[in-house]
Amino acid sequence: MAESKKWRTRVREAGGMYQWVNATLIRLAGPAQVSPNLPRNRDADPCAHCGSRRDQHSEDASGALVCPR
Repeated sequence: MAESKKWRTRVREAGGMYQWVNATLIRLAGPAQVSPNLPRNRDADPCAHCGSRRDQHSEDASGALVCPR
């Protein structure tokens, strides 16, 4: 049977108590789940009509985006 390392040695090799706990939790529970409903910066998204960035567009009186010329 292979001899396992002491707990203190494993914590030191992981980079400290926080890193050891974090690595252990990720190994057991898996990575964090990111919700698709989180707000994000949509200004960098391309326009469906012209392909330019959305922050390069202007808005008309009704609030609709007007493509740059």
